[in-house]
Order: sequence, then C-alpha cells, then structure tokens
Amino acid sequence: MRKEMEVMVQGEYPLAATLTYPEGESQKYPLVVMVHGSGPTDRDSNAKGMPMNIFKQLSEVVAAEGFASIRYDKRGVGASKGDFYETGVHDLINDAHAVVEFAKKHPKIDSENVILLGHSEGSIIAPFVNEKVSVDGMILLAGTAEPLAETLTWQREEIIKDVRTVKGFQGWLIRLLKVDEKITKMNDDLTVALLASDEPVIKYKGKKVNAKWNREHIQFDVSKPLQKVTCPVLAITGTKDVNVKVSDLEKIKSLVQGECETHIIQDMTHLLRKTDVEHSISKILNNNKKSVKQPIDSELKDKIISWLRNWKNRQVKTENAEQMVK
Repeated sequence: MRKEMEVMVQGEYPLAATLTYPEGESQKYPLVVMVHGSGPTDRDSNAKGMPMNIFKQLSEVVAAEGFASIRYDKRGVGASKGDFYETGVHDLINDAHAVVEFAKKHPKIDSENVILLGHSEGSIIAPFVNEKVSVDGMILLAGTAEPLAETLTWQREEIIKDVRTVKGFQGWLIRLLKVDEKITKMNDDLTVALLASDEPVIKYKGKKVNAKWNREHIQFDVSKPLQKVTCPVLAITGTKDVNVKVSDLEKIKSLVQGECETHIIQDMTHLLRKTDVEHSISKILNNNKKSVKQPIDSELKDKIISWLRNWKNRQVKTENAEQMVK
C-alpha cells in the first residue's frame, strides 16, 4: 500500500508534484526524485499524444520497496506555472534542485538518503543537480555521456543512414526527392536561426522552437559533472534505443567515481518497453505509440528493484558501522 499527496514546490515558478510514500508505520523513508526526459512532459512522463506513464509506474515500483518518491510537472506543463518554451537547461537543473530541497524537508522523508532517477534528458540533468546538492544514489535510464547537441547530431546521421537503406519504390522516391540532403539542410538552417537569436523562443517554419534550451545544450557537457559523482550509480539502456548510444553506458561507468552498475536490456527502446520490431529508427519510432500501451519492461523493473535493495542494505551497513565507531 502507498499514499499519494499533491504538493506544490516553490521554485522560480510553482511546480505541481506528487509525493508518494509507503503507507504504514510512522517513519521516514529514503527518497527517489524523478527527473524528466525532454519535451513538454508532466509528472507521469506523459506528453500530448504520448502517454508513457514511466514515472507513475516507477513510483509504484519504488514504494513497494519502501522508498518515497516525488515526481513533478515540468515548468509550464500540467499544473506547474511558467512557460515550457522559455525554459532553458539552467532552469531545468534549478527546478529539479528545488524539488529535491522541498522533499528533503518533508516529515516523511529521510533527508540523508536521496536518490536521483533520470530518464533520457533527466540523466543529463541529474549529475548537474548533484553538483548543487550531493545525493546518495543515482539511477540513469536511457542516458548519455556527452552533450545533447552531439547526441542529436548522431541521431540525425542515423536517420539519414536509415533513409538511404529504404528499398523498392519508396526508396527510389526518397532518393529522387533527395530527402537525406533536405534533412541536413533543414537542420543547418535551424542551427543558424537559433545561434542568430538571443530570444528564448523563436518561430521556425511557423512553429515555436525553445531556442534557449537548444542553445544552452551546446554548452552543457554531462561528462564533466559525471566525474564528480561519488555515490552508487545504476545505468540502464536498451539495445533498441535509437535515441542514445548504448556504448555510452561504458563511458558513464568510466567517468563516475563511485560504484557503477550497468545493464543493457535486449530489445528495450527509449520508452523503456521491449519491441520485436526490426532495429530501424523509422520503424521503432513509428511503433512507439503502440508500445506505450504496454507497461514498462519487467526486466527493467527487476534491475531497479535489485539495485534498490542492495543500496538499502549498503546504507544500513554504513549506519551500523558509524554507530559502532561512536
């Protein structure tokens, strides 16, 4: 059994959140703070047309293991105030930091035992939050060990490769229309427009673009704060994740200073579900809306549960050792 409580975090803008904790004895619980991936997502990891429910499901997983959790609507999303499109990377880090500090003061929370759980972009944000407030554990799901701008460049190169492998009439048409060249030109044009402006939001081909966020990600290199992480880390990526490089798991392990456990889950995508779809960017992305109807992967849950149990046992042993020294 667990209890959920609606709370409001007073950051630069008020952030609406849900605090979940096991229902039972009146005690303090270790805390898992959930940090979102990119896009206008709410506390449950849901965006318009893409109900991923990643954090909602993970809050149930960690509560069953005796952990409290807090998950929040991004700035300008759901019941949170502010403007999503004007939000930069600095703002995302500050918001996550504000959520950590808020939750640590709650009477149900053991402020000495805090874990950051980041999914996708959240895995970039979490190490920067750790620079502001040292945490006791970190779970990085579908993460990266390089600046997001580099990952996005890699994604585009993979898309172009994918486009060039299409066979039959469709492939002939793609080559006739020079789709690969158009993808490159569109990105180059957008980059020029972003760098030519200092506005937080620009219009590009009639659509709003969060320019501040894009520009700031060029400056943020997660490999630097990862080198300052001394707490235990769990990093997991799937073999069919076409958004990040699976090889970055080993980079994360080599960069962090603390104990780091890594797992590659066969056939798991960026949305933390398994698929039997062929390893092709277009096919996996097209299958995403279908895959989110399934719960997040059971093997992923098992890895997180196992790590949380080991983490908790380690904390108990440390506390006992400290008491013996006293």
